[in-house]
Amino acid sequence: MRKFPIRVLACLLSGAWFCICALSCDSAATPAGHADNQNFTGIRVSKTTSSVTTVVAEVRLFQYLIQSNGKIRSFKEQLVFAENAGRVTVCHASTGARFGSGSLIVQVDTAAIRQKVERVKLAQFNALREYESQLLGYETLLKDKSKEQAADIRKKLRISTGLAIAEQELLELKTEMEKTMIRAPFSGILADVKVQAGELLKPGQELFRIYDPQHLLLEVKVLESDIPLIRKGTPAELSPVSDAEQVFGATVAEINPYVDEHGLVTIKLAVGARRDQPGAGRMTERMLFPGMNCMAVIRVPAARSLLVPKDAVVMRSGRAVVFTVEQQKAHWHYVVTGRENGQEIEIKEGLKPGVQVITSNNLQLAHEAPVEVVKSADTLLKE
Repeated sequence: MRKFPIRVLACLLSGAWFCICALSCDSAATPAGHADNQNFTGIRVSKTTSSVTTVVAEVRLFQYLIQSNGKIRSFKEQLVFAENAGRVTVCHASTGARFGSGSLIVQVDTAAIRQKVERVKLAQFNALREYESQLLGYETLLKDKSKEQAADIRKKLRISTGLAIAEQELLELKTEMEKTMIRAPFSGILADVKVQAGELLKPGQELFRIYDPQHLLLEVKVLESDIPLIRKGTPAELSPVSDAEQVFGATVAEINPYVDEHGLVTIKLAVGARRDQPGAGRMTERMLFPGMNCMAVIRVPAARSLLVPKDAVVMRSGRAVVFTVEQQKAHWHYVVTGRENGQEIEIKEGLKPGVQVITSNNLQLAHEAPVEVVKSADTLLKE
């Protein structure tokens, strides 16, 4: 048997002892009692102290945000068409012009209708005289009749003499005359004007569009899964795509109870005053126009939940992880997350209220790594 020198044996024994110590150090880096300890294999505790910021995980009212985009509409918006043929004699219509309810906008020539009215009035005059003449012969007969019977006799006389028909024709011509005067159906602003003075109109021809600028709405679509969270009056806010710095308040005014083929439901938001500049509510109609594209955020108040900032959650091996600070060391926690609103995220499992949650420099942190808190917030965002 070959004999080894004493120095060689000593070196071999010291190397084995070093390997055992190294394995013991690797095991010490794993959180004790964790169900997934194998995921921590090979993670060594860094000796470098990391500077971190923290906040306190709290149970608070979580505000879930539903974002969507759509177009501005008006609660009162109408296309106006010509009802009668004729030449336009008066035209006040112009794009952007404002009219009060009932104001005359377009007048169509009434000469032909006036001629019909005069002819029917002559027929009415003759029919009235004939009716009065025949009624004299029924005086004795009417005395012996009841009120109902006497009324029926007079009605028959009015029809037989042509008086009733003449009166009906005058009512119809009055309606035709009113149709030649195109008035504003409500107070609003004109758009898409397609008529001018002297133009010969046809029945059904489109003239202009009128809308109410003081009562605007934003029509958006949301997922059917979000509908149970939304109610009439739910607060929201919107901003034009062209200028995201302009923020307007809004509320849910209408929910269409129909899901389209894409699984979306139409929601109408009533536009309120401008929020980024208090007192600018009267300026809304000068900043928002029908057809304008806007982004909307519907703020849905949900149940009270344990909340942490979104930056506090990192992904490790496909699972959500949150680090907390305990005795100036980072502690690893697997968590189950819920909804998020862009700033905060719900924690369903894996974390307790009141712990200090790390919100920065947590992407490369290891379990029990030394940390230094440079900034700490007592609470999350105010309710």
